[in-house]
Amino acid sequence: MRIGVIFGVSELANPKEFEGKASRFLSSLAQEHDVEGGFFITTKADFREARESLDFSKVDMILLYPLTGGTENALKEFGVFRRPIIIFGDPYNNSLAAGIELREYLRERLIPSSLVKSPEELRAALLGYEDEMETWNRFLRMRLGLIGRVSPWLINERFELPYTRISLRKFYEYYESIGEEEGIEAVREVVERAAGVREPVERDLTTAGRVYVAIERILKDYKLDGFTIGCFDLIGKIGGTPCLALAMFNTRGIPAACEGELNSLLGMMIVRRFFGKPSFMGNVADYGRNYLILAHCTAPLLGRYVLRSHFESGKGVGVGVELPPGRASLFKIRGRKAVVAGVKVIGVEKSEFRCRTQVKLEVEDAGDFVDGTAGNHHLLAYVDGEVLADLLSELSFEVMLY
Repeated sequence: MRIGVIFGVSELANPKEFEGKASRFLSSLAQEHDVEGGFFITTKADFREARESLDFSKVDMILLYPLTGGTENALKEFGVFRRPIIIFGDPYNNSLAAGIELREYLRERLIPSSLVKSPEELRAALLGYEDEMETWNRFLRMRLGLIGRVSPWLINERFELPYTRISLRKFYEYYESIGEEEGIEAVREVVERAAGVREPVERDLTTAGRVYVAIERILKDYKLDGFTIGCFDLIGKIGGTPCLALAMFNTRGIPAACEGELNSLLGMMIVRRFFGKPSFMGNVADYGRNYLILAHCTAPLLGRYVLRSHFESGKGVGVGVELPPGRASLFKIRGRKAVVAGVKVIGVEKSEFRCRTQVKLEVEDAGDFVDGTAGNHHLLAYVDGEVLADLLSELSFEVMLY
């Protein structure tokens, strides 16, 4: 296993006093592993020099050893490489104190991180990391994109993972380059398979297709694995929404979230990468003692569907999908926390006063779930709740399982 090693020494300390300790540490580690680096870091300038000397994004894991306190700001920079990190702390010079602070910072950014304080603990941690490496690589190397902005009503949205930002101006450049014929052709098959088309006319369908092709080209050019888009901002500009495009992407295996929400996108990415399933992102529309209703205007096309307008604006093309019955998981991710419930899809609703796709779930003690969850927008996926909760725990989330 390739390990990139970094030592931290504060500006108040003399690095020469720690050279012997660092050398012995490296020699011991190198007996069993491929060790690289071994740089001493004091400032962010030192970090920049270290990254020029070694590409830490290509090591299997990073080992940080704060030899003194006061090293947290420089060492935390290594989180940018999105590699699993072990922090070694010893009982002297505030080393452990710095390690605890670093661990929390990294975990908040969903980087698998553990703190050890002895060679025996380090050896065990390295073995554990080696066993989980494939899982973490699939998670840490996701390429997420945000087109436009996070919708302003998502007042609890907080996201510390790296993502690629594409402006709406850039999106419109792609959109305007696509002709009407190409747009309608992109959605023709989906329209033909629909059980019905209610409000949308050909112009709406053409616009939806142009949105789809524009996003498809953005994904290719920016090399994205999944995306979210600030969809409501499109309504005034093009008179349509990306609801149909998102449904098509999710159906074909590309996670696509609406309203610019990155946390929901992350949840969709996890379900797709580890279970090979799409997710339905919905609003909690109603709940009772043992049921909950989710609703939204886009959903993966997993069952019979009708093409409708977007509910709030009456414009564009939304989808009303009859999601199939069966066991599933209802979950919410926000930052480092995740809430998961095992549920059963038991039916569909068709109220004209809700978003177009409406699904009724059997949820034990639904009121308790709503009281304890972490904000609106939940994901529904046809995966086992306990298995999903275990996976999220492995990926450093704090999980509440209902």
